[in-house]
Amino acid sequence: MVRAALIGVGSMGRKYMHHISEGRVRDMELTAAVARSEAAQDEIHRYMGEDFPVFASEEELYEQEGLFDAVIIATPHMLHPQMTLNALRHGKHVLCDKPLGIKAGDCRKVIAEADRSGLVFSVMFHQRVWKKYIRIRQLIEEGTLGTIQRVMLENSRYFRTEYYHKSGKWRSSWNREGGGMLINQGQHILDIWQWLFGMPDSLSAHICFGKYNDFTVDDEASLFMNYKDGKTGIFVLSTGEGTGRERLEVIGSKGTALLNENTLTLHLYDRDLSEYRKNEQVNAREHLHETVTVEDLSGNEETHPVILENFVRAITLGEPLIADGADGIHALELTNAAYLSAWTGRETGLPCDDSLYERMLEEQQRRENRVSVQSASAS
Repeated sequence: MVRAALIGVGSMGRKYMHHISEGRVRDMELTAAVARSEAAQDEIHRYMGEDFPVFASEEELYEQEGLFDAVIIATPHMLHPQMTLNALRHGKHVLCDKPLGIKAGDCRKVIAEADRSGLVFSVMFHQRVWKKYIRIRQLIEEGTLGTIQRVMLENSRYFRTEYYHKSGKWRSSWNREGGGMLINQGQHILDIWQWLFGMPDSLSAHICFGKYNDFTVDDEASLFMNYKDGKTGIFVLSTGEGTGRERLEVIGSKGTALLNENTLTLHLYDRDLSEYRKNEQVNAREHLHETVTVEDLSGNEETHPVILENFVRAITLGEPLIADGADGIHALELTNAAYLSAWTGRETGLPCDDSLYERMLEEQQRRENRVSVQSASAS
């Protein structure tokens, strides 16, 4: 049994608390929690019982470190790197909610510390166990689609209201969240992108800041990705559209895969296009034959417990992690590069310059502060 301490009991923290305490995570027991506010502490006691150990700070928690073996971090993004370092330095295994932080440079230090410690370090990228993405990854790895030439992804599932953006003081802010849509909802989708297609060598970004909302962070983005092998990609994300959709198209030399929500349509050719293009004595597709199949990949169960159980088995049995903490930096690198490209108006190589990114982020934070002061004065 792995004994876990939960740090942060907001919306995600409560989800972890329920999953673990209700027995949906085998061989994990919740034995302590950190909640700063009295209201959150009272909520935990109502749910877990009056005798359940609840602490007001990390410092108090680590004074009782015999209570737990591992830490689950579910706090605002900016706190993740230092909290992960603190846990590792106290000899605790760590599962961190996404993202690992807001600056890739900070997360490199965390990953180095985890490597030195030999402890288990995982990140909550639970969409990696969704059937549709596993199926796409299988098609790519088995070579069914041939050489991948182009990818297009469009996602508008994460519509967010003004109520949501104001539901926490840290949300949707350069100073408190480190960005907007890309640093939050976009982390899952960017992780899936790099998990399936690898990291691009450069990208260009057109980002809308406050297109749908009265804030200075992003709520719509289009990223154009370039790879050394010639593959190209277009990634479109929006949190302001009424119709929620998810569409992923993968174009290869042996066929195409179109994922529309949970329906996968495959067009597979009878030969590789590179061979057909060179050898056929026709002008176009006259001799190219394709087979079309449709697969239903719906029915994903709640997948957070899958990652939590994998975390347990990595600790107790040495099982490989589905989402190693070191993987968490890739989605963050894509986000940092996208912001930098939008701010500079130039294509950005990956990984981007950490120090330049941090300087330009500080400029955005100062600008946001000026806007807040002006708004307060006007009111």
